[in-house]
Amino acid sequence: MAWTGTDLLWATERLSAVCVLLQSLEWLQVRAVFADQGVWRYALLAPEQRALPFGLSLLCRLSLPYTRFVALLGLRCAAALLLLFLGESRVWPFLCISQILVCVRFRGASNGGSDSMSVVLTSALSLPVLFGRTPLAIQAALLYIGVQVTLSYVIAGLAKLRQADWRDGSALEHFVLSSPYGAPAWLARVFEQRALAVLLGWSVIAFECLFPLAWLDPRLCLALLAFGAVFHAANVFSLGLNRFLWAWLAGYPAMFASSQLVRVLSGWSD
Repeated sequence: MAWTGTDLLWATERLSAVCVLLQSLEWLQVRAVFADQGVWRYALLAPEQRALPFGLSLLCRLSLPYTRFVALLGLRCAAALLLLFLGESRVWPFLCISQILVCVRFRGASNGGSDSMSVVLTSALSLPVLFGRTPLAIQAALLYIGVQVTLSYVIAGLAKLRQADWRDGSALEHFVLSSPYGAPAWLARVFEQRALAVLLGWSVIAFECLFPLAWLDPRLCLALLAFGAVFHAANVFSLGLNRFLWAWLAGYPAMFASSQLVRVLSGWSD
């Protein structure tokens, strides 16, 4: 039986809440770095934020200094828990605004693409809250996330395809073996085999560049999502990129919903 848009919105919301919760807990764990004496202290940002329009400048002053920012992160944790355990979807607009404030606090995406994807998730999931949980609002939210997931892979894949060190496997080897987490000895031995290094590099390129095929058929979509889950899990294992795992997994139900919707609209049938 095919999953409905409501089912897949439910899954997207829960995985996105886990993503937001883990990100907030991570920042609280290292809060000393953005304390008043830390390397990312708010005093460094205050002058440039005073140049913003009054409303935005006021919002930054009210939410981004150290003690208030810690409180904001705590509220994000509470909101994510409300959704996870009580199904309180009305928290999404708050989580969206606070996610943008987190990015502003660290002059953009503090953890690269995972923070950008978190903005996509929280903004899209705010749509059914702001416009009602109608089929149109749900489909719009899921489609927007599906498009952004697809673009994230395709843009990254095309960038890799243009680089010779990705095509010969040396870029992937460098990323894995230079990881501060330390690559296991068996993984280092894998990259000693040039043929395997090239194969792994091209596997990543092919997956990312061919990801739009997921829109053609839900079964093909599931296969690509399974590969993607393994890919991100491997990044956690070798590079410590745990935020990327949760940010992209949270978008996978929406991607599957998009594939189902395209199949229905096209009139294809088995």
